[in-house]
Amino acid sequence: MSAQTQGIIKALDAVHPELFGDNEVERLQVRAAARRLLARVESPYERAWGFCFEHPVVFAALQTCIDVGLWKAWTGIGGGEKTIDQLAKMSTPTMDTNLLRRLFRLLAAFNVVEETGEGEFKPTPFSHAIGDESTKVRASLQAATNQYISAGHNLPAYLAKISYQEPTDVNENNHTNSDPDGLTFFGRLQKSPACFEAFTGHMEAWTTWKTPWTKVYDTTQLLESANLINGSPFVVDVGGNTGIDITHVLNKHPELPAGSLVLQDLPEIISTAQVDKKITAVAHDFFLPQPAKGSRAYFMHAVLHDWPDEKAKQLLVNTRDAMVKGYSKLFVYDIVLPPTGASISQTTMDVNMMSLLSASERTQEMWTSLLSSAGLKVVKFWPDPQQYEMVIEAEVADDGHDESNFHANGHSNGYANGHTNGQINGRTNGNSDGHSNGH
Repeated sequence: MSAQTQGIIKALDAVHPELFGDNEVERLQVRAAARRLLARVESPYERAWGFCFEHPVVFAALQTCIDVGLWKAWTGIGGGEKTIDQLAKMSTPTMDTNLLRRLFRLLAAFNVVEETGEGEFKPTPFSHAIGDESTKVRASLQAATNQYISAGHNLPAYLAKISYQEPTDVNENNHTNSDPDGLTFFGRLQKSPACFEAFTGHMEAWTTWKTPWTKVYDTTQLLESANLINGSPFVVDVGGNTGIDITHVLNKHPELPAGSLVLQDLPEIISTAQVDKKITAVAHDFFLPQPAKGSRAYFMHAVLHDWPDEKAKQLLVNTRDAMVKGYSKLFVYDIVLPPTGASISQTTMDVNMMSLLSASERTQEMWTSLLSSAGLKVVKFWPDPQQYEMVIEAEVADDGHDESNFHANGHSNGYANGHTNGQINGRTNGNSDGHSNGH
């Protein structure tokens, strides 16, 4: 091996997450560079081998160890170096040791676990996280097994079936074509508690990874001109899942009065949400009129990308009709595809939205057009430092809304006082178009 090659390997092996401290932006930049490096040094056949031969069996090994409870049991005792016999006895039912040895040799080659000797292994941060319920990593992998992988496998055949037109039908699409019962993505979540639990956990993990929206947009400027008398809301989190985003607002503004922060989602989501008592959690179908009138801000995180334009416009119009022109703001926290150079994360999400929901990620021009069609105008795009999403600040367009029914100065519908956590048994969609905080 040449001295130059030795130096390159040494430099690469010296890179560890600790080098970046809390600088997530720099870590992601190095990660992107590492991906580019791998794409350059691999031959075309090696890349094909990875996609067609490596990825399926690595995921199968991961899922098998999930199914027998091995990751959870290993993490539960604090990890540590174990023999293959010890690991096999942690599984339920007990796995054949030779079978587990073969799977673990594969996982060690892919740095999922670390091989410390013949038939001896210890966990990596990744494998340890799979077994840690709080990380929701295992839920993400399970969600892939439940829905993502089968839909992706079916996508080429489905696109051929519809003559390679862009999918836009929310009721008859690639997911219904691949689902054993012909259900939509959200319909499957409603029917299967296991799918629902895995998807919700996956969304919690994904949302936690992202930059809090209150660090992208300074909500202090909203509070300075907010009128919170008579129970008027400050922020309504539409389709807010279990409340991570609305909790960011409370953490930044702990002085907010009870009831000024509202979390909305379907009953099955709200029933699992564990939020501060100052946050009002209510069941609401966002394809129905928005009951929380005159809020200073309405917020949607990864909601609109779940729906093609026609459905997204309906949701936006319902929100706009509750807004006060010149006072209310709408904040959409979602991917904004750049004209060129979209990242792996952004493009992966875009095609998954097509595969699962007949939806898409949008460019800045597409976002502007969609919001305009609903009587809203974009004020500014606020990019997050991770360069994954943007906070889109919008307000009612000049000709978009008659504000005579209510005003910011004190006239509220008493929403925060009249709608409590007890409403979690409200309406769900009668069809299969259930929805939550999306991706």
